[in-house]
Amino acid sequence: MEKKKIIIIGGGVSGMSVGIYAQTNGFESQIIEKHSIAGGICTAWYRKNYRFDYSIQWLVGTKEGAFHNTMCETNIINDQVQIINAEIHNRNIAKDGSDLIIYTDLDRWMEYLLSISPEDKKAIHKLASDIRWASHLQPFDIAPALRTAFKYTKAFFHCFPSLYIAIRHRGKNFTQYIESLNIKSDVLKKKLLNIYGEGNYACYAFLLIMGWYFRKNAGYPIGGSLGVAERMKSKYESLGGEFLFKKEVEEIIVENGSAKGVKLTDGTILRADYVVSAADGYTTLFKLLKGQFKSPKLDHVYSKWILFTSMVQVSFGINKELHTDYSIQVVQACGEKIGSTELKHNYRILNYNFDPTMAPEGKSCIIIRFDSPYDLWEKLDKEAYNEEKKRIEEDAKKILEKHYPGSSQHIEVCDIATPLTTIRYTGAWRGSYEGFIPTPKNVIDQLDQRIPNLDHFYLAGQWLFPGGGIPPSVQSGKWAIQLICRDEKRKFVSKPQ
Repeated sequence: MEKKKIIIIGGGVSGMSVGIYAQTNGFESQIIEKHSIAGGICTAWYRKNYRFDYSIQWLVGTKEGAFHNTMCETNIINDQVQIINAEIHNRNIAKDGSDLIIYTDLDRWMEYLLSISPEDKKAIHKLASDIRWASHLQPFDIAPALRTAFKYTKAFFHCFPSLYIAIRHRGKNFTQYIESLNIKSDVLKKKLLNIYGEGNYACYAFLLIMGWYFRKNAGYPIGGSLGVAERMKSKYESLGGEFLFKKEVEEIIVENGSAKGVKLTDGTILRADYVVSAADGYTTLFKLLKGQFKSPKLDHVYSKWILFTSMVQVSFGINKELHTDYSIQVVQACGEKIGSTELKHNYRILNYNFDPTMAPEGKSCIIIRFDSPYDLWEKLDKEAYNEEKKRIEEDAKKILEKHYPGSSQHIEVCDIATPLTTIRYTGAWRGSYEGFIPTPKNVIDQLDQRIPNLDHFYLAGQWLFPGGGIPPSVQSGKWAIQLICRDEKRKFVSKPQ
């Protein structure tokens, strides 16, 4: 009997997840990827034996839960992968040089906050209680369309503490939440507010992150993003899946209201029984489908939801060991400039001395990241683009020297990735590396994987969920195949039988 074929657009983690579960469930599949390697945003690249990572700082689900199960099934995590649970999430440095350390052990962090402001014992204990309650959230293993009333009831009782927190603080952004704690100390209040600045970031998202850390369920896999991508690729190919690299989809072929395949930019036509797009959401809906399949929800999301601002990453390979207790430092720098970008909030300094795969022995990999709006880059010609990168390099070297005195004279290589780099290799809309920001209005919302009036087509990837990220993206690939198995009236399996 001939196998049903699924064409998957995009070879990032969600696309590879679709492929792995497709192969596991007896389908023939083919992943079309515009880049020469798999991984999408979950990637890294080499310069003079230094590996510069673009994505993973931590992963939800490294210990337990539905995300954990999916990451084990897709080979993101296996018995050979070492998971690091950092003691410190980050160090947040204010403009006056004072700092706030965020410990991943909740009790330790509470003691630290109390040492700053003993008079705020009540507010600090309230913060700790909210984090503990929020940590009870468990993501679903089953696609929304397949969940029964029993599944929802069971989840309600298991996740009730977290849902209570979500409801209680519904509509609050992070700033409003901190204000609601009625903190007496101006010093402590200012330090906490600096964590997310004045953006409209949902407080519930913050409480979830801290809760996952508290449960040691948000670790870092040694090898970072490239290791994750390579393990998923290996798993997919071992199951008989096929990649088409350096190929780009121009159009999704639709006949009589059903997806029938794709047309590539080189004119090649590929037919299939199903098409799953794990590519950029905007590109899929408004270019590959020509904006012909819409809904009020899609129109609202793509016109009203706020994108993560695109970023610049400056990576340094340094011929010297640079030691630090803080692998991630967030430096408040509102109003300062790096190149032509005037910073609205901060820049981040990442020191990968905890991961031996990132730099040769005795050397260091330091990365500086900062938000840089796509509008600044969109119309630059080649000469202006290169000049801007030179200015950024010079300013970044000054930042490096400020935080690691004497290190700039040991620089062996400097690499700069811009929003245009992100678009060139991944197609991410306006260079937004993580999709939509989780705001108080959308933090628990998500898009349907089906598009109205289009059969045999599904969406997967981080554009379905505010906040984006690898775990939900991988989960969405699993859900896509669960839905196709339902369509084909066959039992879904998560592991080869």
